Amino acid sequence: MKTTYKIYWLAALLCLAASCSRPESTKEEIPFIESIPDTTIFTNAEFIYNGDDIGEEFSDGWVVKLYTDMDIDEAGAPIGPGCVIQLLLNAEYHPEQKADPKMLEGRFVEMANSMNFAPYTFVNGYMTAITLPGGEQIKMADATYYADVADGSTEMDYDVLDEGAVEITENGDGTFTMKGVLVGSKFTKRYFTWTGTVEARNNVPEEIPNSTLKYDMSGLSFSSGLLQDKGDYFYLRDESYRCLLLYLTSEGISFSYGKPVETGSVLRLEVLVPWDTDFRNGIPEGTYTMIPRNEDTSMNRSDIVPGGAVAGLPNVFEAWKLSGCWYYEIEGGIWTETYARIDKGTITIERGQGGSHTITYDLLDCQKNPKRITGTTTLETLETY
Repeated sequence: MKTTYKIYWLAALLCLAASCSRPESTKEEIPFIESIPDTTIFTNAEFIYNGDDIGEEFSDGWVVKLYTDMDIDEAGAPIGPGCVIQLLLNAEYHPEQKADPKMLEGRFVEMANSMNFAPYTFVNGYMTAITLPGGEQIKMADATYYADVADGSTEMDYDVLDEGAVEITENGDGTFTMKGVLVGSKFTKRYFTWTGTVEARNNVPEEIPNSTLKYDMSGLSFSSGLLQDKGDYFYLRDESYRCLLLYLTSEGISFSYGKPVETGSVLRLEVLVPWDTDFRNGIPEGTYTMIPRNEDTSMNRSDIVPGGAVAGLPNVFEAWKLSGCWYYEIEGGIWTETYARIDKGTITIERGQGGSHTITYDLLDCQKNPKRITGTTTLETLETY
């Protein structure tokens, strides 16, 4: 037993000696320092409002281009060194399609998928190519991307972006601040910021309304009428109908080559009658119901039969091209800003002794909240052309 104790005691002494003879460590501990990413501070901005460019009244498209200070060549391309970032943002839908910068306030993140243009998202970047007249192809980025511009050149090294977030805030003094972190094909976080005023360019094509009526027009009556035979207007070539055009006009209107001129109001009506109708004898009695137009403005062939009335053809305003039923006012033979394309309703013809016509119209224009055009006109005679 003593021998065992001596062995344990000797081992303990050896361990103590070894620990005392080990040199102390002189290595300094290196503290962890988190790297601070470079943030690009953009100084120039361009805002382009494309409005409801997908046609769903769901969101509006905005293109935002940010630049560092660079010279610009004659074609409008920046000359490096510098960098550019372009953002294609889906903002809230503006019913009046106005380029209102306040619609950009908020936080924008990547789209859920390529077909989801939800508000407060940005459209993922992608590469595309254009072919020059000589056949050379130039590759370039579109939608959302970052690009370094080469020194002394307009050539860009693209990074198409598809992840991250951008936040836009109004500062209360007329300026906006934009901050973001975006990642793309080069797996590099693009930190950036910009502050300034927004001068938006409205890229929405001007849309001419098909009706400008602000209220219902009831009790309309006209002083004269002119009737024309348009025959097989839709070229069906089966003698199944005949189209008659009736102009009802107010005092002050006269006709030149069958078209209303001078100053006053006009109700233009087209009705379909039996093929054997002689327009010189007037319009057959009956109620004529407006034929609905398809989305492409066409009408179903099966609807082109006697008893129908022709709805106004959309987006055609020149007098010599007009088709279907319209109400409009002219001054000096020129259209004023008061007019309406007729889309629905009925025209009722009653015939009296001596060939008189009593024409009752109950019509609706083409607006989402349609305005009504109603009235009755009695004419002892109808001129023909």
